[in-house]
Amino acid sequence: MENNNYFAEMMKSPMPREKEKTAISEFIDNFLKDILYQKEKAMLMDKIDHSLDNDDRSTFMTLSSDLKQLEKSHHIS
Repeated sequence: MENNNYFAEMMKSPMPREKEKTAISEFIDNFLKDILYQKEKAMLMDKIDHSLDNDDRSTFMTLSSDLKQLEKSHHIS
């Protein structure tokens, strides 16, 4: 009987479920953005390492700038 009352109350007020969906969606969005950031950073770091191994100063400077921009766009100092 108590389950029926709970269900009836939830149907009267669907807002908490909508807020929960929004919070979950925001969490998932942030999680995916973080994964993408980590992947992009790892790729840049690998390229930077490669440019250092090859004494390629020009490429190193470009990639370092790209890394700095990536970190800035993700609010990392």
